Amino acid sequence: MKSTSGAKQFLGNQKQEKREKAAFLVLLAVMAVYYGYRLFALTPWYDELYTYYWFISKGPVYAAIHWPLPNNHVGYSVLSAFLDYLGNAYIGLRGVSYLCALSNMCLLYKIMKRYTKGWIPMITVLLYISMNLVNQLAVQGRGYTLGITCYLTAWLCMIRICEEKRAAKKIYFIYIVSLVLGLYTVSSNVYWVLPLCMAGGVFLLVRGIQEGMAESGKKLTKLVLASVSAAVGTIFLYATIWLAIGSNLLMKDETGAYYGVGHMKIILSAPFAAIGRGMEYMLDTPYIQSEERAGFAGRLWDFFVTLSGYYYHSLAVMILWGIGIAFLVYKIISCIRKKENADLLLYLFLFTGIVMVPVCLMIQCKRPYYRVFTYGGVLLAVLIGVLLEQVIKIIGTKAADEHHRKSISALMLILTIAFSVKCIGFSGYNEQYGANEHAIQEAFSQTDMSKWSRFCVTDCNQEYLLYFLYGIRCENREIEGADVLLLDKRMTDPDFQEMVWEFYHYYDTIPWEYMEKNMLPVYENDNYILYVSKNETKISQEETDEK
Repeated sequence: MKSTSGAKQFLGNQKQEKREKAAFLVLLAVMAVYYGYRLFALTPWYDELYTYYWFISKGPVYAAIHWPLPNNHVGYSVLSAFLDYLGNAYIGLRGVSYLCALSNMCLLYKIMKRYTKGWIPMITVLLYISMNLVNQLAVQGRGYTLGITCYLTAWLCMIRICEEKRAAKKIYFIYIVSLVLGLYTVSSNVYWVLPLCMAGGVFLLVRGIQEGMAESGKKLTKLVLASVSAAVGTIFLYATIWLAIGSNLLMKDETGAYYGVGHMKIILSAPFAAIGRGMEYMLDTPYIQSEERAGFAGRLWDFFVTLSGYYYHSLAVMILWGIGIAFLVYKIISCIRKKENADLLLYLFLFTGIVMVPVCLMIQCKRPYYRVFTYGGVLLAVLIGVLLEQVIKIIGTKAADEHHRKSISALMLILTIAFSVKCIGFSGYNEQYGANEHAIQEAFSQTDMSKWSRFCVTDCNQEYLLYFLYGIRCENREIEGADVLLLDKRMTDPDFQEMVWEFYHYYDTIPWEYMEKNMLPVYENDNYILYVSKNETKISQEETDEK
């Protein structure tokens, strides 16, 4: 009877696993379509356009060694430059993010399948993809989604390194590549690299103390060597950028000894001087400025409250963080005391990942951009999944309650689906990234750009979009003689005195008499007025009449 009952339970578990896997594949297919729609439907905003115009479109080699502004995501630009060879600007800009967004779902699901049962892995993925910040950046032409892929990949490698008896060499290699690419893509990914490495090191140290340092000591040594190798690899890649930037700056410095000397000659004769100058430039132009220490703790609290709102639009997230930290401290202490290491690594990952961030920011006295912590969505989703798993265990701890346990898990899945649909239904999830950029695209679409030959750009957004949408690289800012002209409405207001850094023209620099005589306004939206040449319009009309 027992063997029959066991066989039935085994078959039942197999069917349940197939249902769970099928449901996840359906979700993955739905999100592939949803992300694909967003990839092409949303007009790129300034940061994306800047990245594409100056780096991605110029090829992988150029992207790898140029970094005039600290917000260029170098690793992302290099990978995207390869996809740009396919000939579609949207795929070139966002294709890497699209692939990474789908990969992140699979990697997160795989991690949760290792530690939780039933529908909890599916619930965790649903919670993750429904977060506002995660959804907004999922397919943007920036490196944050790629950074999360590196994070989850390194996390999986760390699990295998720490928990398996002997991890293959390729696991260490993938681990190193993940850390290097993560830091090469967004240098601020150091906020997850340090906690990740620390969690693995602490786990192996604890297990070594409990079970003897022979095996764990060897693993710890290999892990430290792999982490150091990743650090060296990252420094080498950044040194290449510093070398290129530094040689360029030394060559242009009229007061220096290398003024007028060629790039290659400087690189070969004075590489360390060039690297030092490039590093100095990077440190002198930080992307995130330090703040005054006085009152910083209060400002940092407000920062985390706002950041939590970017996940689920709710201060309840702060309560979840608090409950989660208390739960993790209890479980870590309990695992160490009872020498139960099955879930200890997971708890250490979550605890160090959550706690190390405010500690680092307090030391640095900085508040980075919220999008830097998009990866925090992984920590939050996993934390909620782990807490839900504990709730289910409390409800049905006995074998006789297995059916009850599955029912509770299914109910949680239904509630999570409803919650996710409500989240993605918020207006902020489906709005255009930038009103100005979308208005420019709309205005350009009102005329046949292929029939014009002389273009003029009056702000940098137009310049970048003109190239992104039509492949026209235009640096002309002279209005006279242009066939097509797009003016921001603020430029047409003589009383508008505010400095707008994107503008190339203001009211006083526009030749209005020439405009009235030679240009015809053909379209107007809330932000822009589109003008075309009267002469070209007349010729085009005459050709149409003749036909």
